[in-house]
Amino acid sequence: MRKIRRSAGRHCGGDGAIEKIEIGQHYDTTYGTLWKDGTYYPRGTRVLVTGLHIEQGFCVRFPAEVDGEPLETWEDWDEVEFLAAEGSVESGGALPVNVLDEAREVLDDAEDGCHLHLHEGDE
Repeated sequence: MRKIRRSAGRHCGGDGAIEKIEIGQHYDTTYGTLWKDGTYYPRGTRVLVTGLHIEQGFCVRFPAEVDGEPLETWEDWDEVEFLAAEGSVESGGALPVNVLDEAREVLDDAEDGCHLHLHEGDE
């Protein structure tokens, strides 16, 4: 079963580890992100950190716009493993239809702008 977590700078280890998160720096995502509107970004997507907040976490900008506005979200600090050094994560592929269908069912009841992190390989 894949691990699905709903999401609303610490040190992280392993390959592609980042020592700190910096505003204005690009990073690779370490797992896929499915938005309520159905848009899916695979692991390895290049994102930009646009903000840091002690309580809210870090703000990530995805490579898209919605209604002319950048697609951004705040990630909790416990999601810091979501980011890796730019160029260190091999891009993920398409997910099985049944996994996307299950994730979409979870998002059907969520507020607009919500998203899920889909961890590939946690089957």
